[in-house]
Amino acid sequence: MLLAVVLIGLLALPYVLSAVIALVRRQCERIAEQRQPAVPPTAPIEKVTADLRRLRAQLEARENGPGLTGKGMRMGAVRTAYVQVLGVACQQLDVPPPRSEPHWHTPLAEIYRVEAQLRERGLDVRPVSMAGSHAA
Repeated sequence: MLLAVVLIGLLALPYVLSAVIALVRRQCERIAEQRQPAVPPTAPIEKVTADLRRLRAQLEARENGPGLTGKGMRMGAVRTAYVQVLGVACQQLDVPPPRSEPHWHTPLAEIYRVEAQLRERGLDVRPVSMAGSHAA
């Protein structure tokens, strides 16, 4: 009798193992799906434009303002935010995004290149008062 139970167990073992493996695989896939970041909804181009203009104005105000404690750190934070929003605008308007160097540093030449290409596509990131005064 014991021999029959062992024999049946050995015959059923591959089926049981495959079922357990399939169950573990499904659970791992569910966990991986939950860990993936949600795709952020695309902001309307009007909001992206407003954010770019606001951040660029803040950046210019900090650059041209008197020396403050932590000015470099604050400018770096505003510039990083500006470059991130530039990347969103580039994605929406099919413009190559600004290339960053190590440590998230983006050269000004790259920022100017992207601004010019966005301007060619109709998105002027300069504040409205400046954009109107430089019309050619």
